[in-house]
Amino acid sequence: MPRYFEIIITGRQLAALVAGAALAIAVAFGLGVGVRTLQPTADEVAAVAPTPMWQPTPPAIPTAAPTAQVAPVPIPTATQAPVPTERPRALPTVVAAASGQPRWVQVAALGRREQAEGVRNRVVALGYTPRQVLVQPAAGGKFRVRVGPFPDVESAGRVAARLRAEGFGGAFVVNE
Repeated sequence: MPRYFEIIITGRQLAALVAGAALAIAVAFGLGVGVRTLQPTADEVAAVAPTPMWQPTPPAIPTAAPTAQVAPVPIPTATQAPVPTERPRALPTVVAAASGQPRWVQVAALGRREQAEGVRNRVVALGYTPRQVLVQPAAGGKFRVRVGPFPDVESAGRVAARLRAEGFGGAFVVNE
């Protein structure tokens, strides 16, 4: 579960922080200007550099024999007819498995609807869509928070394990 920290800064601390940052920028600027003034210019380097007594001759560059030119490959301008493809099938909707009823993962059962909505929002924040996470009234004035439906026990079990790892220790698979 992530931890959150709060940083409280007084006005005097904020002013000192801004002044320190401005001072650091001023020092960095001053050092940059100082280093630039210490570097010699191109005229100073030319005046100090000794001139050689003899100039080396550049090496001769061999010339290549003329080669035959290759004719460019023509690009066909006619377009081919598009190949028909199979129509994509619709994505299967999550419905009850052939063996029976759909499976749900019950995350919590709480006494107040506001608490159940808070748990629902936390589960949605984990990446589940709001349509997958339901708050259902139950007997005894309780409100169930459930995720699903899932087509089989294995997929519901994986989701229950993930929710337990994320801090919902009471998550379990139910048939309904």
